[in-house]
Amino acid sequence: IPAMSLEVARLCKTSMESARVGTDEDKLQNGRDFYKFMFTHFPDLRVYFKGAEKFTADDVQKSERFEKQGQRLLLAVHVLAETYANQEVFKAYVRETINRHRVYKMDPSLWLAFFTVFTMYLETKTKLDQATKNAWAEMGKVFNDEAQVHLKNSGLPHT
Repeated sequence: IPAMSLEVARLCKTSMESARVGTDEDKLQNGRDFYKFMFTHFPDLRVYFKGAEKFTADDVQKSERFEKQGQRLLLAVHVLAETYANQEVFKAYVRETINRHRVYKMDPSLWLAFFTVFTMYLETKTKLDQATKNAWAEMGKVFNDEAQVHLKNSGLPHT
């Protein structure tokens, strides 16, 4: 395992301590907070959430859908951070994630953009140093590279 992969994994996992998953209210709130952040700062992405295209942060806060979706999203990002040091498993999870999202016909550029949005969200939860921001950017690059290859190999739009 390259030392860089281990360091990226370590930094990302450490920063995820501020965005934990679980059934306690504070952990449920972490997931809601991601969508509140995204819907407020990137309202153009709401089009990918059928029935929630006009949702505000208050709507997200009261939504059982986004409570559950927030947990799913955080779980997925935790899995990415936990598996990053094992690139074979990490890339398999990337492909699986792409497969699960096919039905949404997402712009392929959003896979890389997600990591920018997620890092900005994390900064609302904890202070990120430059090394941690770089680690998230590196993970996003590796994720996106695998995502685009998989999209291309699947005959889907890619960058």
